[in-house]
Amino acid sequence: MKYRESQLDKRLRQWFGNDNTKALLRHISVNSGVIRGLTPFQVNFEYPIAAFAGINGAGKSTLLALACCAFHNKLDGFKLPKRKNSYYTFSDFFVQHTEEIGPQGIVISYGIAHNNWKNNPPGIRYQRRSKKLGGKWNDYDVRVPKTVVFLGIERIVPHAERSQSRSYSRSFKDVKVKGWEVKVKDVVGYILGKKYDDYRHLEHTKYSLPIVRVGGVTYSGFNMGAGENALFEIFSTIYSCGENSLLVLDEIELGLHAKAQRLFVEKLKEVCMQTHTQVICTTHSKEIFQCLPDDARFFIECVAGKTKITSGISSEFAFSKLGAIGEKELDLFVEDQVAKTLIETALGAVTRSRVRIIDIGSATAISKQLAALYVRGENRKALAIFDGDQKALEKDNLGHAEKMSENPGEEFRAWIGAKVHYLPGETWPEAWIVQKCKEIPIAVALALGVDVDQAAEVLEYALQAGKHNEFHEIGAQVGLSKDRCLGLLCDVVCANFVKEFDSLREIIKADLA
Repeated sequence: MKYRESQLDKRLRQWFGNDNTKALLRHISVNSGVIRGLTPFQVNFEYPIAAFAGINGAGKSTLLALACCAFHNKLDGFKLPKRKNSYYTFSDFFVQHTEEIGPQGIVISYGIAHNNWKNNPPGIRYQRRSKKLGGKWNDYDVRVPKTVVFLGIERIVPHAERSQSRSYSRSFKDVKVKGWEVKVKDVVGYILGKKYDDYRHLEHTKYSLPIVRVGGVTYSGFNMGAGENALFEIFSTIYSCGENSLLVLDEIELGLHAKAQRLFVEKLKEVCMQTHTQVICTTHSKEIFQCLPDDARFFIECVAGKTKITSGISSEFAFSKLGAIGEKELDLFVEDQVAKTLIETALGAVTRSRVRIIDIGSATAISKQLAALYVRGENRKALAIFDGDQKALEKDNLGHAEKMSENPGEEFRAWIGAKVHYLPGETWPEAWIVQKCKEIPIAVALALGVDVDQAAEVLEYALQAGKHNEFHEIGAQVGLSKDRCLGLLCDVVCANFVKEFDSLREIIKADLA
């Protein structure tokens, strides 16, 4: 389903693309070397929230580490309670055992939209971090100043399971109200569907504990679920940082159910607009991807030993790549196995991997399936591809669909008209394939392992065999199974009559866009 940008999305994009006063991170690239599996790549940020998906080990966490090391910060700048420094260095993330070899010969480039470049006008300029063979990372202190906060997966560990929290359970005390507690309370309440009467933060040394009151009942982080704890930590951190920070989140959806994930992204956008916060995160959630504009979604993978980052990827395609069962971007309804084989052969491998071709059983069944899709109001993408001989029966097929629909009007007719398409030719596909094969007997002879004269004879017998019996006859004549013959001759036709499928391929491509 194509993402429709809201007014808030447009405002976020307008701010992010034109503001040089906030030192926004607009580009990361590894120019040379290999760093924990990441080979040279580049990624550009056009929207203030960026989400990276990919299989385990693809390099998502490494990319987050690179983002954290883009900036420096004042010694007295904001830092998480457990951190010693107010900024990150590569040693915070790239730790080696004595038997491991650290990154060597690395050059990383950061593009930053800034208004205080030395000897350069405001705009996007680049800083490099490098590490020579046997050397150290260069010039941390010349990095552009900015508050960066990294929240890893430990944020969802319940306080009841944190040894430090348990040890200090009776030592946590009230701290001075910061002024943003009501905002955090309202945001988390909206996401979780709760009405919090009060929210406070308790502290002891470098540890903190949320505490809330709901309907007269007070409970702390010791008795909160993982998602509730995580939301309080995320939003209290954003507001604690003040304006103009970079928040880096590992597995942003952790602890949240599907609806909460959608509401979380909705509120995160609002808070990012209010505070001018940039967010870079990883996710394994289709819900998160679906809530973000196309160019805020990135898929990271290793192809032939090289890092590949794809931006603008659809949520369906991304999560089909992650192996989600049944995840395809587009359903193609066809009448039978012959039509399915023909379309599979005509489409390229990339397109095939993104569609699901469903053998419905008949033209009438396709019409009913479309009607059911409309009545249920499903957002699922689907096209109906009827056999060529159904062009003459279009009125009847649409009539079947209308009968199943509830009070169909012009809207339904326009909807279904955009869904209905046809295979090449004016006849059923078996006959069309055989007729086209008759035009190229040499190619057919090579495919079936017969001489040219026998190929012509076999095709003639096939046409005389009757509707839907064509490939039974061919199989009997050449000693191969019906399905084997169908596959071979589909290959022949699709290779020799490429243009016959151009319009169908364009229609499918447009629906996948």
